[in-house]
Amino acid sequence: MKPETMSLFEREMRDQVAAAREALAHAERKNDPLLVQAAQAHLDGLVDLARRNAVNVAAPELAS
Repeated sequence: MKPETMSLFEREMRDQVAAAREALAHAERKNDPLLVQAAQAHLDGLVDLARRNAVNVAAPELAS
């Protein structure tokens, strides 16, 4: 979907989920179990909110 056709909510959800994924990756690199747990819970909550509002925030495919 083109950014200009997305609602502000959809853009914000995508941005928030992307930031949460980055935070989770950072927590995993630090190897801190509590930080990983908190980051994963935050990401899960955002993904659930997006799903309930019909916003597709599926993880981007890795380029081969």
